Amino acid sequence: MKNILVVDDDPDILFIIHYILSSEGFNVKTHPTGLHVSEVVESSNPNIILLDINLPGKSGTAICKELKHTWTDLPVIFISAHAKKSEAFAECKADDFISKPFEREDLVSTIKYHLINDREN
Repeated sequence: MKNILVVDDDPDILFIIHYILSSEGFNVKTHPTGLHVSEVVESSNPNIILLDINLPGKSGTAICKELKHTWTDLPVIFISAHAKKSEAFAECKADDFISKPFEREDLVSTIKYHLINDREN
């Protein structure tokens, strides 16, 4: 079973994503702030991270930079209503971007794509 970490400050989004991905057979852990994400990654050992950009405590782009420095092969997918997608990618080497609001099929297919891609590398 693949582990997914979802970092978002909106409890409704966390609930929805947890529900969708759990029903797809993934083990999902959620985290509601930009603080202590590295520690959560160490303890939960995710195969992929879904990361909001606008978070309390620390921005998603700052978190992404830190994660990519330590865990270079860990896919990080921004999931945000952030209007400036290109700026977010310029600041961090995220692997993908899912816009909020999102469709269930887009969320699941994007995650599966990166998990398959990760396995091939």
